[in-house]
Amino acid sequence: MVCGMKEELPIILLLVFIPGFILSPAGASSLIGRGAEHYINEYQLRTLNGVWNTGSISGWEAFRENETFYLTCLKVIALARSGYPRNSTEFRQLVEWIKSKQSEDGSFPAIITDDYPKPDSEWFYWETSKAAGTGLAILALLEAGESPDSGSIVKAAEFLQKNESGNHWGSTVYLFWEQTGLNRVNESPSIVATAYVVAALSRLGHNVSEEWSWLEERLTPERLVGPYLDNFFTGFVFPMPYRDMRAPYESIVLPLLFLREEKATAPKETLGFMASLLERTQYFGNATLRLSFRGITSYTVEERVYTVNGWETLRTGDGTGRRAEINVSLGPPDWESVFLIHSEKSLFDNESGFFRDGMRLYPELPENYLLLTGTSYAKRELFQFRDKENYAVIEAPTLDGSWNHDVYSTAIALIWLHMAGAKGGNVDEALKFLELASPRDSMTFDGDAYALIALSLYGGKWESNRPEPVESESNAQSGISWELPAVFGIGLLIGALIGFAAGREG
Repeated sequence: MVCGMKEELPIILLLVFIPGFILSPAGASSLIGRGAEHYINEYQLRTLNGVWNTGSISGWEAFRENETFYLTCLKVIALARSGYPRNSTEFRQLVEWIKSKQSEDGSFPAIITDDYPKPDSEWFYWETSKAAGTGLAILALLEAGESPDSGSIVKAAEFLQKNESGNHWGSTVYLFWEQTGLNRVNESPSIVATAYVVAALSRLGHNVSEEWSWLEERLTPERLVGPYLDNFFTGFVFPMPYRDMRAPYESIVLPLLFLREEKATAPKETLGFMASLLERTQYFGNATLRLSFRGITSYTVEERVYTVNGWETLRTGDGTGRRAEINVSLGPPDWESVFLIHSEKSLFDNESGFFRDGMRLYPELPENYLLLTGTSYAKRELFQFRDKENYAVIEAPTLDGSWNHDVYSTAIALIWLHMAGAKGGNVDEALKFLELASPRDSMTFDGDAYALIALSLYGGKWESNRPEPVESESNAQSGISWELPAVFGIGLLIGALIGFAAGREG
């Protein structure tokens, strides 16, 4: 049985760019429209005024200060790279606030890394790392125009060097249970913390080749996404728009951007895997409605859309069996299409819904993901059962080119696609979603900052607003000096010209 909309979506235009073209003005203009400056300015204000806010579980309250520090550093980086005036009062206040948080030992507050490799129940684990926070602070201060020889940065770098362990840096792991509260579990090597530190020290001119080798070996799909795609709580939603559960591929995206500028790029296999996974999970194109009944039954499916005249039926179909797959071509977001299923047997709600390429495609994400911790996914009014009658209403998802209809998820996906060369996925549609999204479309406190970074990447601002490298005195002494060769070369040229002139006179 095939059930479709009245109008087919246009064929998805595949955007295939080489990385150099993306970073060039020509590539940027093809991805970002002429009104890009308006959207950049809007996201700058949203980022500047963003605050740490969550209605999450109580365990996060213990990390409020850590997240505030993380968000402030993220603000400085996103604003600076998007062209926000570095000498403005608002910007300088953020920078001075970051500097005020430095401890006597040179460290900055810990940030959450979220890469503890536990395959089960990782929902209860939190990881914080002073090394990651200190590396992030160095990157933010350098982006703000701070000299590498400033006291803050020198002390921070010394702290990182003193606290290195076996070519990597670690995080402190905490376990939270309602009965016992928050308890420290152990110390664990951290790919996210190491990525932040390697990026920061490399920017300062330190040799971190061995540390990068340690990190590069661990930048694998299994370490970045493996346990999280199979997690019960996420329900195969990818990427995840929850601050409560950030997979490593989300936590590590920012330091990877800086590492790429240091000529240290994630393995091609990992970038290709991420790009492929993101292409398959983007909310764009056709979908499959899968139905699973509690036994063999006869069923009827009506596709309805709400119009000025009320609900109208677009298509109908019927069949007999225990399962059914219905190919649907979904229209514009304002169609408000629903599927009404009549059957003799009720649906298995946790086995029915919209899918793409074997992955669950949820129409709408819950405001509070804790509702997912029940025995099924039906606690979100995805399926509306009426009394004892065996029928259900399934809302069609809005396929708007985003990931999860969310600013944060879409921005993270776009950054990965950019690092992978943007060879797949409808990037243009995703950028359009970011441009038109309102603040309420961001379910996370840092979504706007990451959206600003994504827009800056594709618009060319990320590269053009990179601060000029200020060479520190120590690096200048150990580096190659071009001053003497230049003088020597000029002398040779002058001598040759004089000799040539003398020869002609003779």
